[in-house]
Amino acid sequence: MRHTLAQLDALSLEEAQALPFEERDALLDLIIADGRKQTTTLDSYRTGLYGDYFEEDLLRMLKVRAIKVFARGTTASGFDGEIVGDTDEAQYRATFRHLQTTLEAADSSFSRVVTLVIFLTDMHKWSLLNEVYREFIPNPPCRAVIGTTGLAQPPLRIEIVNCIAYRVAS
Repeated sequence: MRHTLAQLDALSLEEAQALPFEERDALLDLIIADGRKQTTTLDSYRTGLYGDYFEEDLLRMLKVRAIKVFARGTTASGFDGEIVGDTDEAQYRATFRHLQTTLEAADSSFSRVVTLVIFLTDMHKWSLLNEVYREFIPNPPCRAVIGTTGLAQPPLRIEIVNCIAYRVAS
């Protein structure tokens, strides 16, 4: 049986935490979707790219035994230290693939990301970043993109400095 948020709200903490993992996991997706907020309903150029804020309902998160996942700064530098990609586009994709690997290792995914902070060395590549971003990010988290003059290794063109996602404890 798939529960609704109203049904979750009616359950005691003990009853909710006793639900099977699959039920709690499905409820986490509903909780995250419900917490994503926009300041206005007006359309803007950024529609679909990011949310304005995220309301973390701690009681609901506790009921499904949600765990917050913080991913470290992620770049196009592979786990072996070698930079992947000679172009901005290749580095952007490599960076998102590396973050995807980290999220999957933490039993999470891009659909459960609620916050992203990205550094770019060339803000003129904003539209290119957004193209690649759309390939990986299904739900708009809170996002900031900040221009910088350089990163830890000079050939790097992007770093996802902060990523917050969730998963359910087994």
